[in-house]
Amino acid sequence: MKKFKYITLVLIIFSLILSSKSFGGDNKFVGVKICSACHRGEKGKMVYDNWLKTKHAQAYKTLENEKSKEIAEKKGVKNSPTESNECLKCHSTGYFENDQRLASSKKEDGVTCEACHGPGSAYKSAHGKDKKDEGIKKGLIIGKDDETICKKCHNSESPTFVGFNYKKDWEKVKH
Repeated sequence: MKKFKYITLVLIIFSLILSSKSFGGDNKFVGVKICSACHRGEKGKMVYDNWLKTKHAQAYKTLENEKSKEIAEKKGVKNSPTESNECLKCHSTGYFENDQRLASSKKEDGVTCEACHGPGSAYKSAHGKDKKDEGIKKGLIIGKDDETICKKCHNSESPTFVGFNYKKDWEKVKH
């Protein structure tokens, strides 16, 4: 009888762990194509269209130039900057080798919506003007006036860091 109770307890704990992961902690990256479906043009308040004009949209492409290759070599990066997790962690969104949270996110898209707003699989259909709280419950990060999100990449660990002024730099990407 004791063995049965023990096995039952283990199964209950295991099922609780699995069910807790389905409520936001393991959201998958969906990629900018999914976000742009609603966030482009006038109806989407030009969010996607404005993002295309930012350096974030071009972040991956900068890894392809000779300067990036030189920096990577000086830093002892073994792979090409376009293949190195050390570079991709800030020049792309949701692209990490063996990361189980990946879905349709492409490193070539650069720094996309989900870099700041979190992986969107659970909240992609559950946010908007009248559903903001529902989106937040499912993992949406609003991040308003929160420079810590930006400082994950804009910091002295970056080999090209020249300083970061949140108030000034936010003006370039705000939406």
